[in-house]
Amino acid sequence: MFTNRLLVVTMALLMLTAGCLGGGGAGAGDAGDAGDASDGASAGGSDGSDGAADSGADGNDGVADLELTDAEAALRDAGSFTSTWTYSGTDVDGTDGAVSYTYYADLDGNRAHVLFSTTQGDQTQTGWETFSTGDRMYMRYGTDEGAFYQVQDDELDVVGDAVSHAGIYTHGDMSGFDRVGTEQYDGVTVTRYELTETQSAFWTAGAAAGAGSNDEVRITDFEYVVLVDGDGLSRYESWSYTGTTSDGETISAQWEYSLTDVGSTSFEDPEWLTEAQAQSAG
Repeated sequence: MFTNRLLVVTMALLMLTAGCLGGGGAGAGDAGDAGDASDGASAGGSDGSDGAADSGADGNDGVADLELTDAEAALRDAGSFTSTWTYSGTDVDGTDGAVSYTYYADLDGNRAHVLFSTTQGDQTQTGWETFSTGDRMYMRYGTDEGAFYQVQDDELDVVGDAVSHAGIYTHGDMSGFDRVGTEQYDGVTVTRYELTETQSAFWTAGAAAGAGSNDEVRITDFEYVVLVDGDGLSRYESWSYTGTTSDGETISAQWEYSLTDVGSTSFEDPEWLTEAQAQSAG
């Protein structure tokens, strides 16, 4: 079943990039807001950028000047942010599916709202939300009349969970990346780095997991894009690949991570919070 394979590849890649699943949260109001915030950037050309890349200015001059900052410390200092992580792909059976996390964080107000969902085709297979108030964490499972709630002490680390989806911080080796140039993303000047090498055990392992078996996967097309701002904070990452299993089946996948509205994120309490509070009080 695709959903099982989808979760396998998601878990494998998150473990590889972050050492753990780091899922944590639940989502904010409307999942569509996250797409608007990230401006629809794509692996191929970062369409969400506010301007074309200035490739001529920097050329292909390596990554010697790249210094990544402590992302968690930077976001805590900023006080608020919006972050999304999405996976979409096609498995060996030709079935499409997706996994999505969206994080809205108001650290100064001790509030966070997170959304998680998995989809197969046009149908949502799993979905839940979490709203954190600093002392209590309210979780909503299901939708509409079938929704139910759980309440517990607030243990959500929204900063750590969100940053765990940015593979560049734990991938470590930047030697294979090319500096392409500068562009605008979410109103901020960023430097674009690209990796197109396919001989990477890191990505081959993820692709094999996506095949739904232990088959060897031959990567035929691969791209990894990272947009880093002037403070050394990764604002956007995308990974995409197409591969062929030893059985001749084609698989493909794309992951996207975005960090937007840093220091300016605001959001309302979810409409279901009052019901969840009343249910827990009763």
